[in-house]
Amino acid sequence: MDALAPPGSGVEVYPGPAACDASSAVVVAPCPPPPGTGGGTQDQAAGLLRAADWALGLVQEWLAAPHLSRSRLVLVTSGAVHSADDGLPADGTGRGNDGRSGETTSVPLHTPVWGLVRSALRENPGRFALIDVDEHPDSWSALPALLAAAVPEAAVRRGTAYLPRLVPVAEAAPEPRKRRPLDPEGTVLVTGGTGSLGMLVARHLVTAHGVRHLLLAGRRGPDAPGARELVAELRGAGAQVAVRACDVADRNALAALLDTVPAAHPLTGVVHSAGVLDDGVVTALTADRLRRVLHPKADAALALHELTRGHDLAVFALFSSIAGTFGSAGQANYAAANCVLDALARHRRRLGLPGTSIAWGPWRQNDGMMAHLGDADRRRMARTGFGPLGPEEGLALFDAAVAGDEPVVVAARLAPSALRGGPTADRLRTPDADRGDGGGDRPGRAPAAAPPGEQSGLLLTKVRTLAARVLGHQEVASEIDEDTLLADLGLDSLAAVDLRNELAAWTGLALPSTLLFDFPTPRALATELTRRYAAEALPVGAASGDPVPPEAADAPGSPDRPADDGAGGGPRADARPHVRAQAADAPHAGEAPDSLGALFRTACARGQNWDGMALLTVAARLRPVFDGTGAPGATRGPVMLAAGGAGARLVCSPALSALSGPQEYARLGAGLRGLRPVSALRHPGFEPREALPATLAALVTAQTTAVRAASAEGRPVLLGRSAGGWVAHAVAERLQSEGAAPAAVVLVDTYPPVHADRGQAHSAMTSDMLRRAAEFASAEPDRLTAMARYFELFNDWKPAPLACPTLYVRARDPLPGTGCAPDWSLPHAEVTVPGDHFTVLEEHARTTALAIHRWLDGRV
Repeated sequence: MDALAPPGSGVEVYPGPAACDASSAVVVAPCPPPPGTGGGTQDQAAGLLRAADWALGLVQEWLAAPHLSRSRLVLVTSGAVHSADDGLPADGTGRGNDGRSGETTSVPLHTPVWGLVRSALRENPGRFALIDVDEHPDSWSALPALLAAAVPEAAVRRGTAYLPRLVPVAEAAPEPRKRRPLDPEGTVLVTGGTGSLGMLVARHLVTAHGVRHLLLAGRRGPDAPGARELVAELRGAGAQVAVRACDVADRNALAALLDTVPAAHPLTGVVHSAGVLDDGVVTALTADRLRRVLHPKADAALALHELTRGHDLAVFALFSSIAGTFGSAGQANYAAANCVLDALARHRRRLGLPGTSIAWGPWRQNDGMMAHLGDADRRRMARTGFGPLGPEEGLALFDAAVAGDEPVVVAARLAPSALRGGPTADRLRTPDADRGDGGGDRPGRAPAAAPPGEQSGLLLTKVRTLAARVLGHQEVASEIDEDTLLADLGLDSLAAVDLRNELAAWTGLALPSTLLFDFPTPRALATELTRRYAAEALPVGAASGDPVPPEAADAPGSPDRPADDGAGGGPRADARPHVRAQAADAPHAGEAPDSLGALFRTACARGQNWDGMALLTVAARLRPVFDGTGAPGATRGPVMLAAGGAGARLVCSPALSALSGPQEYARLGAGLRGLRPVSALRHPGFEPREALPATLAALVTAQTTAVRAASAEGRPVLLGRSAGGWVAHAVAERLQSEGAAPAAVVLVDTYPPVHADRGQAHSAMTSDMLRRAAEFASAEPDRLTAMARYFELFNDWKPAPLACPTLYVRARDPLPGTGCAPDWSLPHAEVTVPGDHFTVLEEHARTTALAIHRWLDGRV
């Protein structure tokens, strides 16, 4: 930290992302130095996991901070990657990097950070970068220039910066030394030997390398599918094969396994192909999911290295992955594990031991680690520029890799367009991005140049076209209906990342990771993108209805103008960085223990829900507000969830939780598609820089304006779930007083308002809502304080009778620890539907939708 922000330098130091200044183009976070350990395998494995978990928490906290959407986080590691200045010994002697001949040295503990962050960068272009430094003072001096250049990766050695580059093996080693062949009388251990690739390699070792003694280790041992047939096949080819169930990451179990190798056929080769996947976008990963993937891949490799040091090995091959080399969306944990394998192979070569890590591209197979891939996954893989390897092709690459001198090789089919041109290129790009380089469709150019009246239609067409491509349809807009719920077409979390990034690159807008969650249909997406374009053109402090002078909209220094180059919201490459540093000893989640969010979470964890809510309520009173006259300007346009149908339009009010929003009605809208149109409101004040309503009357004015905008063609039906029913009822009262009563009101499991003071406990339902908000809500305070403000606004509210019909939809199943919702005291009809307070709009949404439609049909 002192090297980055010396005392008296004026460089600001923040405890975590939540505290960072939004004006910072670049924030630098040094990875914490590794603690002193005994250096054993278990210590190494724990240290690697600890570093990966620290980086994961930091990345998640960074992405959860909307005010940093235009800032880049640069993680600085030490010794985590290899550079040209870190040459291997040319004389073949065993020399560890601690200078002691033959000593075991740790794989650098920052190593997995690179795979994890590379993958996070894949999912969030422009948001992260990596720099690895040595301890030379000139290296720290070189950092400002690197930060200004905005390179995604660099290693600095003695003040010289090195950028990553792929080099053909023939170019790297034109005259490789001849490697010692495998001794037919020796034993080769294959971990993951009963898996798809392990079996393939086992056959190849017997048929192509003449191996006659194999030890295959797998989690299920001889009970694995196909294991007995493989043994019979290889024995028929003249080989002796033993299959054992073993967790090779368990040092004791591995030692016992190695003890079974007969002295007459000593261990002469190791092929480590074991591994598991637990894919998920980086924001969904946890420490347990990191551990689950690192254990069989990285921990096992370290144990193999330690326990085979006394064996005279000809081959020590590690099955790594291009996920670690290039990053892979949805595989940050797998990428982290494979970076450890690459570092271990280099470490072994420094010790004069055999070691080859093969960073495999995808194989063409229908089982093993590829078995979980569906058509959408394979299409996504093809778009990244990697074609699958056939078995014969892959095995030929295996032979070339273990026979060569390079400790780490990439074995993959790369599309010609997958790499950028230039001498330092190894950052992948998609063929789709190459097609956009012609200039006419540069990021942001087409939508920005469209006349205002045509921009919305252009965006809707592009959204539908890109969605069709991501989902594997023909690349035409007509393939995707504008009101289709994209999740119902197979848009999983990774596809949502793809579509968000495609839209960010094409529009030049910084788009949040929750975009597809909050706006789940093409029409809703296009409407939101249109709104964001309008917002980008507003100077700071301007109301949404104020005219914007052209010079303000185009000023390059305007804080609300994009500060990126169109690559998903990252800073411009030519921008001077406003460098800030983050303390390395920040809390795990990047959230200061005394921050508002952390204190609220602590209160809920202790059962002090009232105190937590009171804290948020006081904080909310300090936020900017709007009154009745400013309500029209604070109104946010409704989100269209379904179009078409002869029934009256449903206009839905989200609940008042920090987790609520239009998305909670997405499946309800899908269930009513073709029957009646459905829109959802957005409550003002839940997003950054939005003002909160000063009074309940101001809120009702804003939402009444939004309802009128959503239903200009006729009288709407107002619907709200939970406390969203309060908003729907209050707006209905206002419309009724103005002589424009809604056609009906639908309350979905809405509890009557409870007027609690400090001497009263919250209802069980409210307590459960607060617990969920504390557990899952972003660390940013906007949504938490907005939730508290809305509950305060309704503290003294009592619903008044309505002239229009009211339907109460009751959830059949109570939540654990709660009873059914109390009776609604005003006149109403009632239906009971399957599900609990939440699932009535989730897995039971179609049933709920049809029950509402049947009741409304014939009445309105």
